[in-house]
Amino acid sequence: MSRLVKSYILFTCTLGAVFIGFLIVVVDVDQGTITVTIYSLLPLLLLFGLNVLFYSLWTSRKITKPLGQIAEGIREMQQGRFQKRLNIKASDEFVQVQQYFNDMAESLQRTEAENHRLQMSKDRMLVDLSHDLKTPITTIQGYAKALQLGYADNEDKREKYLQLIYTKSQFVTALIDDIFQMSKLDSPDFPVNMEPGDIAELLREATADYYEQFEDKQFVLNVEIPSDEVRVPHDAVLMRRALSNLLSNALRYNPKGTEVAIRLEQKKDSVRIAIIDNGVGISDELKAVIFEPFVRGDSSRQGDGGTGLGLAIARKMMQRQGGELVLDNRANRTAFELVLYQ
Repeated sequence: MSRLVKSYILFTCTLGAVFIGFLIVVVDVDQGTITVTIYSLLPLLLLFGLNVLFYSLWTSRKITKPLGQIAEGIREMQQGRFQKRLNIKASDEFVQVQQYFNDMAESLQRTEAENHRLQMSKDRMLVDLSHDLKTPITTIQGYAKALQLGYADNEDKREKYLQLIYTKSQFVTALIDDIFQMSKLDSPDFPVNMEPGDIAELLREATADYYEQFEDKQFVLNVEIPSDEVRVPHDAVLMRRALSNLLSNALRYNPKGTEVAIRLEQKKDSVRIAIIDNGVGISDELKAVIFEPFVRGDSSRQGDGGTGLGLAIARKMMQRQGGELVLDNRANRTAFELVLYQ
């Protein structure tokens, strides 16, 4: 009986000290005949190595490039530059990360812009406040010194100087009161007493308080207030002050003969009070800042007087009641509308 003997011999192939592959030698002994077969694993190993290399490079590029873009975006954000947006062309996971990153960058950019606007507004407010306090105080000091030195050599001059001192001191008091009111309205603990009440009667009373002043300045006053009750939740103190500020503005910044309309309208979901005049109007460039502190008649309308806080206070008072104050500025008319929602 013949006997088949098969032997395997493995050789390691190197070039110098560098490993390059294997050789397998198979020896078959069959009935005295010896067959030697040599198999080289070198091409297979080379092909496998190339596959591993190319796959590694492809995977590395697919992963490291998006990671690099993300890292670059984070560095930009760390340095305060929030304009960076990712545009990754990769797998769904990276697309999701990109969306989260871009949303966060957008939010931070908006926050930065708002903080910058608030800081500029604060700086401008401090400058305006300093100027508005310094100017009347300087006037008071000047006339007080003139009285002290005897420059008012007759009773008429003394009376004039004293009247000017009193008028300027009233302005300073009003400015301090308005600043105090603004700071209180910004406090989350500011008390708001929302109770259902007749807003029509409150508007009639507020209009009556200013009726003589309208007559003195020869304003043409048109009042359109329903005779029936118009009940809506509101804070009576805040509403009266907001109305007073708007009526004062209409008187202060418009010339004699201006037509002023005061209207109350009840709608399905709101009550709207409009104070409309055909006076000097408000320029287009000031519409966006008209409710900011210290935007006064000397820049928004002809005239002077006022602390520049009236509209800002009125808007905050409406916001604290869940309402709003809006400006409708059209050709030949200016309308401020107080809105209370039911």
